[in-house]
This record gives sequence, C-alpha cells and structure tokens, in this order.
Amino acid sequence: MAGKKLLLCNCPDLKVDLHAVVSELATQQVEAVVLEPCCTPTGLARLQQILEEAPEQYVLAACGPELSSRFFKLLTTLRAPVVDLWAWRDVESAAAELLLALEAKTSFLPRPAEVHRSVLVVGGGVGGCEVALDLAKAGLKVYLLDESLSIGGNMAKLDKTFPTLDCSICILGPKLVEVATHPNIELLTYAVLEQIAGEPGNFHVKVTLKPRYVDMTKCVGCGSCAEVCPVILPSRWNLGMKPRTCIRIIFAQAVPLRATIEKEYCIDCRQCAKTCGRQAINLDDVPRTLHLQVGAIVLATGAAPFDPSLKSEYGYGRLPQVLTNLEFERLVCASGPTSGSLVTHSGQPVRKLAFIQCVGSRDRRFLPYCSGYCCTASIKEAMLALEHDPTIEVTIFYNDIRTSGKGCEELYLRARAAGVRFVKALPGRICPDEGERPVIVYEDLETGRLGYLTVDLAVLAVGLEGPKTLPPFLDQAPKRDEQGFYIPKHHIMHPVESSRPGIFLAGTCLGPQDITDTVCQASGAAGRVLRLLAEMQAK
Repeated sequence: MAGKKLLLCNCPDLKVDLHAVVSELATQQVEAVVLEPCCTPTGLARLQQILEEAPEQYVLAACGPELSSRFFKLLTTLRAPVVDLWAWRDVESAAAELLLALEAKTSFLPRPAEVHRSVLVVGGGVGGCEVALDLAKAGLKVYLLDESLSIGGNMAKLDKTFPTLDCSICILGPKLVEVATHPNIELLTYAVLEQIAGEPGNFHVKVTLKPRYVDMTKCVGCGSCAEVCPVILPSRWNLGMKPRTCIRIIFAQAVPLRATIEKEYCIDCRQCAKTCGRQAINLDDVPRTLHLQVGAIVLATGAAPFDPSLKSEYGYGRLPQVLTNLEFERLVCASGPTSGSLVTHSGQPVRKLAFIQCVGSRDRRFLPYCSGYCCTASIKEAMLALEHDPTIEVTIFYNDIRTSGKGCEELYLRARAAGVRFVKALPGRICPDEGERPVIVYEDLETGRLGYLTVDLAVLAVGLEGPKTLPPFLDQAPKRDEQGFYIPKHHIMHPVESSRPGIFLAGTCLGPQDITDTVCQASGAAGRVLRLLAEMQAK
C-alpha cells in the first residue's frame, strides 16, 4: 500500500462528505485528493492528465461502469483501479472500503479459487420461484429454500389477484409445479438457514431440514392419515379460522404435496402409521444438516404484515368481526375456512361490509410510509364481496386512493360504478353494539360530520414492514433501512443488488410492492446473478 494515492471524484450526488473522508484517511497515513466531478470536461481532462503520468500510483473512487462505460474504459486502459463510490453510506464505511481497495489494488471482485455455478434462493414465494426458474433455465443449479412446508408464499393464500380478478392459485399453481419438476432446482422446504459465510463465487451455507416425521420418498399426499388423527388444532394457513389435524398437508395445492406431523402436539397414538398404506410415517425422524457451496445468494424473503392489535382502537383480537385483509382473502376463497361463503364469525351472512385503509401505514407512530398495495387490494376485495352477493353494502374508508399500476385505476372506477361507497375518513375507533356488531366511528373529511356505521364485518388493510427473520450472516450482513427493508446498492443503477457483493434482492424484502413488480424484480435479480458469475469465470 506504500506510495499509493487516492483520487476521489467529488460527485454532486454523493451523500458522503469527501473532505471528512480525507481527514479520516489521514489518520491512517493515507494521502487522498478530492477532484472536480470527473463527468465534467474539466474534471475528466485533469484526471486523464494525472493518470497518464503514473497510473499505477493511484486508486480512483468514482462511478462504476454502469453509470459511465466510456469513462470506465478509459480508466481501465490506463490500468487505474476504480472503486465504486455509490455504495458509500457514511464516512467510516467509505474510508474502510478505500483502505481495502488500496490493499487489493483493484476494484474488481477477486476471483475465488473456484466459482460455483449454483445459487441459493431464500424464500419460496412468487418472487423466489421466478428467480429459481430463470436461473435454472439458464443452466445453473438452484437451491430454493423456504421455512414453510410448501413454496408459494402469501400469493397462494389469495383468492384472486388485481387488477384482472384472476384466480390466484390458477396462476401460481402451474409455476409451483414447474419449479418442483425442474431438474436444476432442489427444493429445501421446512428448512432453517443456519449460517452464511464466504465471498462471491464461493459462499458456504449451512441449512437444517426440520423433521417432518413422514418419509418424503414414500408419501403421495393422499391425506388418509389426516382423516384418522384425533388431535385438532387451529390452521395457521387459514389464520386460525379453520381447524386441522396434527398431521396434515398444509393446503390442497401444496408443493411438495406431502404430509407433516407437528411432533409437539402429537399424542403418539400412531393412528396415522396404522392407516398409511405406504408405510411413510417415521416417528423417529431427526433433523438433517446440509452444507452448500454456492456462487451467489438471492434474498426473496418477503415482508411482514403490520400487527393491527397495536392500533387497539380498532379492536382487532377483541372483536371477532374485525379481520385483516389477508384473513378476508381466506374467508372468501373457495379453499378457505367457509368454502367461500361470506359469513360472519357466528355464521350469519354478511350484509354490510367495510374496509379501513392505512392501518399502520402513513402513521408516524408505526409505518410512516405508504404500503402501496393496500388501496387496490381493498378495492379488489370489495369487488369479490359483490361477486358473492351483489346486494351487500360495501364501504371503503380511505386516506387517499392510490391505485398506481396498469389497470388499477380502471378497477377503482369499476368499483364505484358497481356501487362501492368511498368515504374519505380514517375511523377513530371501532366499538361493538349490543349484538357485538362492529360500529365504526369516523369523521367524514369532505363534509366535516361525525358518522357511525354499523357493519357485519370490518376489514383492516394492514401495511407491510421489513422481514422479521434475518439470514444469519457470519460476517457482513446486507444493510437495511430504519423500517427493516434491505437497502439496494444503488436505487437506480443497482436496484436488486445488496450492499454486500454476491447477495441479491427481490420482492417485498426491498419494500412494499405488488405481485407484478415482484416478478419483474425477480427476473432482474436472476439476470444480475448470471452476469456476476459470467464475469467471475471469465477472469
């Protein structure tokens, strides 16, 4: 590192104070000079003059090739290492990365001893499935990991999708089967990610497969074991609104379509073992540990729904007729707890229905941002209610209607024409009447009047926050923002790359978005993975 000097491009869009970086580097006896913006004629001419004299003496911090390819080619011709300054978030991290660059004497990722043409995708929702398929079809080995018993994520729980109101599982189901049958994809469901270490091209991953107590090679998913199991539990898949047995298949279109026993609830009656004609029950099953070596990792871990019980004024958890939007999706779905009948907790048909927007979102106490999907999702759910019964009175209480996306505004206009009532108000509270029906108390912001609306069901459109479960990186974990979402390397030029090289991002782990954006982002992440591995193998 002796004799090396740093040239820092004073980019006008850079958020880090370069003069503070220079001062920090000076404490390490490193000489650094701040130049005029290198994208200007004056700055580029000055830089070229410096590098032509002795390029081997300098390391430059400036825009990478994605931002200025012609400029980058000039620098590589002059053999000057380049550090991409767009990844910097603070003075300390900038100084640390520059010191590492001086030691490595290069801006390129070093090629490990072996570049593995395999990828780990964490998260089996629609985004993770799209990433896995794109990479597998390009010839890479893909490990698709999910903590659940089946891939599919939250999309598999939906009744229909917006703006077209197409059946959700009809769209997703064939994709799940394609993922499960592709020879380059290995499913790791009911799995726990234990640790991640290594570098781009050669990550070491430890995974534990939790015991299902059912032999996956023998079980055919017939469901006969669930018919004789005496242990009845609430179904987490149906959000506690439907019973299920201790041994079961998580949902009818599950992939893999295999039964699982929850041993902590099992009473060891062995009725399932007696019934199974394929001898698939294995009550002595134990966890298995896998050690994987992959060239890149894609995080498609999704987001977490806001807990509406934190807004106690809405009575969620106390009033049985107050649901979340995802619970409502299960309620109206044909495979849900009521086989698609729109009824209340007590079994009465719903005649009056209300949706409350921005529950948690755009609230300084909780989630200060807009969660994006909620307005269109509630309008879709209102249309689903009218499909069940056109005489239902549907009201949507909103802050602002934000129906961005192709076809979403048209869905809003269709809902208004169908008779859905839109009230500009965020209700203050929900309280029960004498019959325990929810009474919504609100102030109409257009008229200024206080109103009371008694309904059979109140549906809360909850916001999305960052993923709760974080991958266990042994060293540098990808950076996240204050809300828990992952921060891309650059929001414009590197939107699906994390702050750590070799770790890519897709879907709502980056922020709230709908299914369409998630799928597009997933294909983008797959493309960046392919480029990274191709570049590393070409060295």
